[in-house]
Amino acid sequence: MKKIALVILIVLLLLATVAIAMIGRSSVAPTPMGSVGVSQAGFGPRWLAGMRTHFTSGKAEMQHALDAKKAASSFRMTTLLHLHPGRPLETVVEVSCPDRERFTTTIGDRAFHAVRIGGKAYTEQQDGTWMVQETNPTGWAPCGENPGEPAPWAVMNEGRDPSAVLAKMADHAEFVRGAFVATPNGNCQQWTVTLKLPGGASHGHGANGLNYTVCLDPGQHLPVAVSMGTGGMVTSYSDWTKPIQIEAPKM
Repeated sequence: MKKIALVILIVLLLLATVAIAMIGRSSVAPTPMGSVGVSQAGFGPRWLAGMRTHFTSGKAEMQHALDAKKAASSFRMTTLLHLHPGRPLETVVEVSCPDRERFTTTIGDRAFHAVRIGGKAYTEQQDGTWMVQETNPTGWAPCGENPGEPAPWAVMNEGRDPSAVLAKMADHAEFVRGAFVATPNGNCQQWTVTLKLPGGASHGHGANGLNYTVCLDPGQHLPVAVSMGTGGMVTSYSDWTKPIQIEAPKM
């Protein structure tokens, strides 16, 4: 019995050593993620995250996130696009699966609104009235593994779900584990994702590929934030599976 206890103690010490080493590797300065409000998570969560990530990979975690998202019935995506110094362009997409979305894009003091329900698209006009048109609903709501369509006034694909896009392109990507951090939407494990697209350099993507930082909740396996490059465009996620009521506007 004493030998068994000694073996168990040695195993626990080895696991603790590995976890501490993983914490050290995860405590580097977090990759810039715009205005998400990233800070270092507490020791306890970082210890558990260090244990988890030792037995997984970025590609596997992206697949877990995609699978978890498929089970979600609703969520919000907030994209901040930093075009110049000052307030960023903000696009909030509220999603109620399978086919309802509400867009609010704010540029300075001006807001634009749109609603998509099934095969109908409603767009608010400058005088406050609404215009409706029939359109193909395929690809609208970013439910399941669908990244969805951009917002009506998108500059750089705001409104699409970048986590779904990256998960579906994981076979062409390299993953490097980053910091375990705290955000307003919960703790998450950062992964630096570099897309290596065939012929990317000839299409202006650069010889080194396209870089993103993905932050995933290791417990629920849901995406928390996705940052493009050095944080020029950041999409954060919240309110997973919380009720979101989306109705057609009054015409």
